[in-house]
Amino acid sequence: MRKKIKIFTLIISLISFTSCEEIYRNREEDNYVTPYKGKWVGTYTGDQSGTLVLNVGEKGGVEGTRTSMEFKETFYTAMQGGGSGALSTMSPSPSGFILYGSLEAKSGTWKMGSLKGSWAVVKN
Repeated sequence: MRKKIKIFTLIISLISFTSCEEIYRNREEDNYVTPYKGKWVGTYTGDQSGTLVLNVGEKGGVEGTRTSMEFKETFYTAMQGGGSGALSTMSPSPSGFILYGSLEAKSGTWKMGSLKGSWAVVKN
């Protein structure tokens, strides 16, 4: 009987420890603010050229605006985890414009169909 009580107590202790650790980890994630938060301004060049504005939210969501001559387009993307500032390429803009690169490097490449080029930004 005592052996069963010890095993039961050990199992309850392990479950409690795991739950507390998970709560702590979730709290850290909820309070995380990316160091890249803010407005980034620059240009994109290549087969097409224009200005690029990236507004990065606290959690890494990115609202991008690119302007070329009279054309203006807003698109949304996000940063990948890991803290490198790498941009996610999961969803292109309505025109198919996709950014590759990172905010840590402040540069990268872009692609839109068969068009391509590079981009660079600075934090404003």
